[in-house]
Amino acid sequence: MPRRLAPIVLLSTAVAASLVLAAIMLGLAMDQRWLGLRLSVEPHLEIPIETAGPWINRIVPGGPLDAAMNPADPEPYAALTAIGTADGPLLRLVPGDQLEEPDTLPTYADFNAFLDRQGAIAAIQGASRVVVEITPHLGTPQLVEVATTRQRPVGSLPATFWIQIGVGLAGFWIGAWVWILRRGDWAARCLALAGAGLMLSAFAASVYSTRELAIPADLFRVLSAVNHAGALAFGVGMIGLFLIYPRRLVGNRWLAVPAVVLAAWQAADVLQLTDGPPTGFHLAVVLAMLAIVVLVAIQFRLTRGDPVARAALRWLGLSVAVGAGAFVITIIAPNLLGLRPALPQGVAFLFFLLIYVGVALGVARFRLFQLDDWAFRILFYVVGALLLLGLDALLIVTIVNDRVPAFALSLVIITVLWLPLREELARRILRRREPSRENLFRAVVDVALTPPEEDQTARWRTLLETVFQPLSLRQKAGIATAAVADNGVALEVPGAPGLPGYRLEYAGYGRKLFSLRDRDVALELHAMLGHALRSRAAYEQGAEEERERIARDIHDNIGVQLMGALHSRETDRKDMMIRETLTDLRDIINNASSPELAFDELLADLRSQISEHLFAAGVGLRWVAESDDTGALPIATAHTLRSIVREAVRNAIAHGAPHEVQVEVRQADGTLSIRVADDGRGFDTAGTVPGNGLTNMRARAESLGGTCEIASGPGGSSVAVRIPARPEAGAP
Repeated sequence: MPRRLAPIVLLSTAVAASLVLAAIMLGLAMDQRWLGLRLSVEPHLEIPIETAGPWINRIVPGGPLDAAMNPADPEPYAALTAIGTADGPLLRLVPGDQLEEPDTLPTYADFNAFLDRQGAIAAIQGASRVVVEITPHLGTPQLVEVATTRQRPVGSLPATFWIQIGVGLAGFWIGAWVWILRRGDWAARCLALAGAGLMLSAFAASVYSTRELAIPADLFRVLSAVNHAGALAFGVGMIGLFLIYPRRLVGNRWLAVPAVVLAAWQAADVLQLTDGPPTGFHLAVVLAMLAIVVLVAIQFRLTRGDPVARAALRWLGLSVAVGAGAFVITIIAPNLLGLRPALPQGVAFLFFLLIYVGVALGVARFRLFQLDDWAFRILFYVVGALLLLGLDALLIVTIVNDRVPAFALSLVIITVLWLPLREELARRILRRREPSRENLFRAVVDVALTPPEEDQTARWRTLLETVFQPLSLRQKAGIATAAVADNGVALEVPGAPGLPGYRLEYAGYGRKLFSLRDRDVALELHAMLGHALRSRAAYEQGAEEERERIARDIHDNIGVQLMGALHSRETDRKDMMIRETLTDLRDIINNASSPELAFDELLADLRSQISEHLFAAGVGLRWVAESDDTGALPIATAHTLRSIVREAVRNAIAHGAPHEVQVEVRQADGTLSIRVADDGRGFDTAGTVPGNGLTNMRARAESLGGTCEIASGPGGSSVAVRIPARPEAGAP
């Protein structure tokens, strides 16, 4: 299986490649002789006038032409009407030589003638010294010999150049961003194709549409073809996008149909098989835009039962319709109809920026392409890295100076101010954080001690996000052990009792892949969390058992003694029994019920208590006690014996109305047998829901590894218990 790269690596590579291409475009735009002029097809005057050549909007101060002219001459309202070499003939210029986009010409013959003139003008400009003819409005022409510069200054490039470069970069970056995070999604692939097409189209147009006067014909022809191919690739991507998003209308193989059709149209345009650019290019763009509108309408109808998909489509469809539609209406449609465009093409490229800003906002608002807020982390990281690199480059440029004092001052500024500031910016922008190992165990314990009703799962999720910083994290069942998956793209972390397992994707917010070290950390986290949860469960179980023991003892012992005191007719006896009850209550709380009391002494004390209760209720007692061991009983056994006898007698008095109760206690061969029977009215064991008394007796016997059998009928009821006289160590 091929190794997958982290998103930050792929996006950084895409950004770097696009910046290299942008630098090439910048180099092409600057690689031309420069006269120092700002020209246009026609004058920007309130009263239209006709000119014999491109109109001079401005002579750049300090430029070659400005240096060659008489300083006393005012800046002329004039046209550039001819150009030639110092020793050659002049080439007459026409306003159309400054045409921004030649595919607005009606025929390919006009298109080719335009490119031939561009080549001729560029050849003349290639000389180190040229002669230009400037014809003032209502004045006489004048010739000026100009020493051209070898390269056009970067500052002479107009704003429209940077607009087109910026729009191309933004479209490509956002398209690549979505595709990198959703590489298996065809919708994301189509969006990336559209972004790449926009970049190619805008980049190519930025060079020839912002030329000073002319560029070589072959370069112009290639750039024009790239511009057309990029525009049609944008159309192919957008058509494909709405063929499958948000509802799939066709299979993947049908996505090739728009590509084949528009590629054939592009070939016909390059080979000039139609009558002109309006048919060979502009008609294809208009039809592609109409196809996009139709597909958006179809998708809108199909998503009428899905409000989430409808909202996402409304946002994305509106962005595309407004962005691409505005460009078609202002630039393409007028050219197709032979009209003048409403805006300069370089400015109109800003409409495409609306599309990709809409995509980014749609991701944040409607989770377009199933992306969430986490997807912005990788984008912000790359932008932050670019910011730092740009600042570095700016400082490098500023310190390269022949003057030693200026260089020294710049070096001091960098050392004292920039380097500390850069480190702080890197820490904040790039979020370089490592999890604190000292607080790791504390965080695990916090998760374990959080009650489930206080969102224990949320704390477990937060812990994983803090430690591994994944781009995405989702619950996944059936994870047996921590493992790195998909060649480092994902890390699977198993859950713990009551907590889900998770699949984490792209560590460090997409800056790296998961490693074996991350797996070991996940194993350690899981082990610590499991131990902490088991410790908490054992503590809670012990506390619950202690609560149950206290509740049983209060019910079985305290209740019996208080009932005896209630039925006692002697005040002194009543007070004594209440005092004994308080003593037993303290013993119950301390779990230390007369540990030094021998077997026969325990039975004698118990018989005395039971006799008084039965006498007070008018019930007779028959007592049988036998033992082959008169030593002291363990605390738990003695306590269970007394509680069961008391509770059984109390039940007989309260519910059976007996004439006599028989109590038998026998100890033989390490087993203690207890039987309490009465001759009362009995009860239906099958149809009666056991109360607390019967349940407690059975629970006490079973807690020591014994048994409890309850029988009842018309002749009375009986309780028979068998428990070990000395339970194994560790028994309650």
